[in-house]
Amino acid sequence: MTQKKSNTVKEGNFLSPLISAKELNDILGTANVKVFDVRGTWGDNPRSLYNDYKEGHIPTSTFLDWRKEFIEQDIVPNLAQVASFEEVKQSFKNLGINKEDTVILYDDDYHMFAGRIWWAMQYWGFDNVRVLNGGLKYWQSQDLPISQEIPEISIGTFEPMCQEHLRITLEDFLIKKHNACVLDGRGIVGYNGKPEDPRTGHIPGANSVPYNVIVDKKTGLFLEKEAMITLFDDTVPNWRTQKIISSCGAGYSGTVAMLALASLGIQSSLFDGSFSIWKLDPNRPVEQFF
Repeated sequence: MTQKKSNTVKEGNFLSPLISAKELNDILGTANVKVFDVRGTWGDNPRSLYNDYKEGHIPTSTFLDWRKEFIEQDIVPNLAQVASFEEVKQSFKNLGINKEDTVILYDDDYHMFAGRIWWAMQYWGFDNVRVLNGGLKYWQSQDLPISQEIPEISIGTFEPMCQEHLRITLEDFLIKKHNACVLDGRGIVGYNGKPEDPRTGHIPGANSVPYNVIVDKKTGLFLEKEAMITLFDDTVPNWRTQKIISSCGAGYSGTVAMLALASLGIQSSLFDGSFSIWKLDPNRPVEQFF
């Protein structure tokens, strides 16, 4: 008999993937602490927001263009998956990241761009990476410093090493989905689908855990621990007992759920490409809710 996996919420001290605004402010400028601004937009015109960065950013932070780093090139964003070893090695080099560094990422869109890069860095073996809880929105609400200075970047030397357990390809997913807890991190409208388009909706059996209910809309902060546990208990019946695969539209908003789980001490994997890859084959079923 196969023993069920137990996803136990960790108690006590462990390193959360989230760092508070106060914690970050206390270590800004410290040697080997590198902060990256990953602001961007999704939707019909996916963009990176370099001009917003130039207008003001957290001091010492460097801009990280999610359209160019850690992502396949020359492919539309909703189908582009994590970059190859050589491409990622170049990204670490371009960004000046070394093995001994601590990396902090932030955005201003529910952590989904910072979350994607957090996942991609870990997938390629860089573990000492965290995401600013609340992003730039909360940082500014606390009247913490903003800068227009653009720091110089040295050449990074980090050598990637693939951590295959953190990524689920389509081929993996077809095999593993039946014995896994599958989450869909998109907003409820995307999850439900459109009546006029039968190829919208979600992967059958996927549980809806919208990114925008994991994060407090007023503060931009992730829910407190007990509220987060209650949310998962109420929406995902098997999250405590099965391997967790996070998905979404293309592999971005699903990382918000991954961050939430990791803040509870629970590891999950990302279905890279997610629903955009799933629905390409008209023979693969799609479920809709109205």
